[in-house]
Amino acid sequence: MRTFARLVLPLSGLALVAAAGPVAADPVNAPEATHVPLTCDNGHTYDAVVNGDGDFSPAHDLNSNKMLVPTSFGEFTGTITDSEGNVLDSFTDPPSSKGQSGKKHRKTATSCTFTFGETFEDPELGTLTFSGAGSVTGFVTPARG
Repeated sequence: MRTFARLVLPLSGLALVAAAGPVAADPVNAPEATHVPLTCDNGHTYDAVVNGDGDFSPAHDLNSNKMLVPTSFGEFTGTITDSEGNVLDSFTDPPSSKGQSGKKHRKTATSCTFTFGETFEDPELGTLTFSGAGSVTGFVTPARG
């Protein structure tokens, strides 16, 4: 079940690849897109979509042309429950960082928290809900705007 949970979460260990590919024309409806609202210490909230499957994939803010590029993640917790609210699986992933990124100071550096949930159908277990919460540190591009 844990393997499935990590597939549901491109951000998990919400994992955001600074070697970003182009964002899809409609990032929200792309098959692998995950919507994650971010609340950040720079005073902004972002309606972010991650459209990738690797750790450290950048997120696109749907309300601007900004990209949020992660450099590290704090602890992440995830829970899968059935339609009656019974916990089927829960886990905590440890913090992780991308190489030496944490040592560079950027003008647009910010720390954010996120929570999200997603409902899906399992052929054997019925309707399941995945919920997750964590934190991410990174930078926002472009630097102006």
